[in-house]
Amino acid sequence: MNSQALFDGILALVAFSVAWQSAKAPALRLACAMLGAAALLGTLRFSGLLPLPSLHQLISMLGAAAALPLLAVSVIWPENAVATQRRSAWIFAVVAATLGMMIVVQLGFKLWAPACTLLAVVSLLLVSLKRQDWLAAAGGACLLAASLAFVAKLQLVGLQGGDLLHIGMAAGLWLFGRRAQQATATAARLSVSV
Repeated sequence: MNSQALFDGILALVAFSVAWQSAKAPALRLACAMLGAAALLGTLRFSGLLPLPSLHQLISMLGAAAALPLLAVSVIWPENAVATQRRSAWIFAVVAATLGMMIVVQLGFKLWAPACTLLAVVSLLLVSLKRQDWLAAAGGACLLAASLAFVAKLQLVGLQGGDLLHIGMAAGLWLFGRRAQQATATAARLSVSV
């Protein structure tokens, strides 16, 4: 198994694990499920088991155009319907994915997905720093560093930019999962004390 398949597999496991554990955070759950699907397809692609490599590219583009903005919305506006209601999260994801497909496929604007990624990650990082939400800020920093390493085609200790992207995304999603668990535990303690 090559490193791309290995780290895509790790990202898929982390993303699906966070999605599974985030029942009280529907936007985080859906964003992680979408990113996990892309990573699972990447694992199959880089293992030589996926007959349509373009399927991984498509789902990864949808992750950048829809899942990361959905994650940003859940952090920036945690009380918003998109963050708290499954139906609203799905509507947001479908609209963002459709818009992304139209812009990238029909208009040929290939920079849409990277632009969505950068805008989403920088926004959630800045808002998290302003609110002193350190887990979200650390998660955002991991996502930003991972994205920049990928775009710069950085190579570090034998790891390629794609490997660094998957490692950083896995770390970032894990941190967002921990944040959601802490929020759920805090809400449970508050409801018991009232």
